[in-house]
Amino acid sequence: MASFGREFIGRQVIDSNGDSLGVLDDISIEIRSGVILELLVQLEEDLDPSKLPWPSTRGICNVPADEVERISSRIHLKR
Repeated sequence: MASFGREFIGRQVIDSNGDSLGVLDDISIEIRSGVILELLVQLEEDLDPSKLPWPSTRGICNVPADEVERISSRIHLKR
């Protein structure tokens, strides 16, 4: 079954411990291949982005797509 990116916007993104990183704000896609490159996550307000392993700007964290463990009602990260 095919899924479209907009179906996932607004879903909670959680780490491997079940803690919320934030919500999916957008996705970055390689136009020619259609491969998802990054998840753009609106961070929880109480998180310090400097302690995360991924870059962030103005409350949006760029999480590489290969960090995703699985997607269900929430987006689960590998770490």
